[in-house]
Amino acid sequence: MKPRTKVLAFFGIVILGVVILMLLVKTKPKPARSDAGPVQPVVEVTRLTAGTVQVLIDATGTVQPARDVQITSEVGGRVESVAGDFIPGGRVKAGDPLIELEPERFELAVAQARANLTRVRSDLSLEEGRVQVAKREWGLFDQADSDGALAQREPQLAAARANVQSAEAQLRDAELNLERSAITAPFDGVVQSESVEAGQVIGAGQQLGRLLGADVFHVLASVPVGRLQWLQLPGDDGTPGAQAEIRQPKTSGTREGRVIRVLGELDPEGRMARLLIEVPDPLSGATPLLVGAFVDVKLVGRELRDTIAVPRAALVESNAVWRVRDDKTLEQASLTITWRGNDAVYVRNGSGGLHDGDQILTTRIPLAVEGMHVRIAGEDASLQQTPSGEPGGP
Repeated sequence: MKPRTKVLAFFGIVILGVVILMLLVKTKPKPARSDAGPVQPVVEVTRLTAGTVQVLIDATGTVQPARDVQITSEVGGRVESVAGDFIPGGRVKAGDPLIELEPERFELAVAQARANLTRVRSDLSLEEGRVQVAKREWGLFDQADSDGALAQREPQLAAARANVQSAEAQLRDAELNLERSAITAPFDGVVQSESVEAGQVIGAGQQLGRLLGADVFHVLASVPVGRLQWLQLPGDDGTPGAQAEIRQPKTSGTREGRVIRVLGELDPEGRMARLLIEVPDPLSGATPLLVGAFVDVKLVGRELRDTIAVPRAALVESNAVWRVRDDKTLEQASLTITWRGNDAVYVRNGSGGLHDGDQILTTRIPLAVEGMHVRIAGEDASLQQTPSGEPGGP
């Protein structure tokens, strides 16, 4: 074949291919238009319920002893014995002997004071006899120019009576010292520390140990000043304070207490109000409450009636929610929050248009707008499809 003929045949084949390609494009069937509406996001909702809500206020505190005394001796002497329970951690009852001093010196002082009292009482009896004689003599003789009181021995009688009173006081003091030679527990308590041994010579006023009251401990808790209005505080008329639940971290079980006082000054560090909580029988049970421990406190506040709890997960910008209307469209409701808890906020029934039985969105939708259609997870999609498939209005 000639070269010219080959070139013509080549261009003819190319032209034929282009024509066939154009015919195929023109005759390609068009895809059918879909009548489906916009995609509706599947969301989670929660149904609101109105009722009575108990306000709970979280706080932290420190355990303190309600009674804390230093055991000291009022008299000096040699220690004869120390009670076996007078050791750190030991439990004692009110009146239990803790430390006893050698009593001989104090018993001798009592015997001496009694003998002295007997002597001055005898002197008083003799003086009273002398007074009777002096009075009779005064009546037999005319002694108008003399001092009658002196002549009748009235000053001597007064001195004898004063000596008796002084001797009685000395005897009582000696008996008290004998009693004080045995040091006893002033109340039911637990020994915090001790620093005395048998045979040791101690002086009056020397500190021998420390005793904490075991029947009641206190918890000093700090709460924001603004939250005091939600608590029932103890009143002068005997109104009891709010109940409290105390828990030591990393331990099981809780302790019950009650607010007994509001301190008259703020915490100097956090500028918070301080409450004193009384906890009875703190050392009982498997996990006793320990002095100095940091504890978590849950205070029982006032009741909120006809109130709705809104989960924090449903909040938009801290004070609004998306309400799902009956036609499955969204409506934003702005809330007037009465109380903010850890997991929920609480509003009055009807606040922001929210009512008992309403459903609110708990799923985050970044581009949510008023009137957007949604599908609730778990419901039949065919029952939720709107006729137009477009966002509706309020």
